[in-house]
Amino acid sequence: MVFTIWLCVACTPAEDSEWDMTLIQPTPLWVDDELMINAGVDWTPSPAVIEALDHGVGVPIRVTTRVSRHHRWFATMDRDRNHRFEVRYLPLVRSYQLSEIKTGQVDAYPRMGMLVDALRRQRDWHTGLTRSEAAERDWQVEIRVELDRTRLPSPMRLPVWFDDQWRSASPWHGWRVEQGQVDEP
Repeated sequence: MVFTIWLCVACTPAEDSEWDMTLIQPTPLWVDDELMINAGVDWTPSPAVIEALDHGVGVPIRVTTRVSRHHRWFATMDRDRNHRFEVRYLPLVRSYQLSEIKTGQVDAYPRMGMLVDALRRQRDWHTGLTRSEAAERDWQVEIRVELDRTRLPSPMRLPVWFDDQWRSASPWHGWRVEQGQVDEP
């Protein structure tokens, strides 16, 4: 019983706070043959996150795009794509790093504000939905950004589930792509 209560408390969404993570103007658009979602990430790190960075902890960020088959009044999960980043502070060189895990691209910034500005820049997020698939059936496309607490070091994972300062996540933003709608979602 106690475990169930803890689990419910840990999974409740964060209340509106000054530190949060949101998507900036998420817009679906077709790029060549694939549907992409163009968006930036607005992130205000909490004091607990900044303290963890100062102590050498890499802070993982995950942008998830989800494509679901749409059947009349419900959607079934088809695929999701995770775009992962990691933010680190390097005290010896006094700079912050933003690493894109999949490509291995690493950018360094002398201040946290510059790193946050880099995240705000609009970029295209892959969904994996092609024009030929959109021509055949209805689809639901969604995107979300969050601190990926499951990728933190093992000793931190349990305590951060109960800490509001580690609950940065945007709501899901979604669009319906109707069958044959290959110009604009």
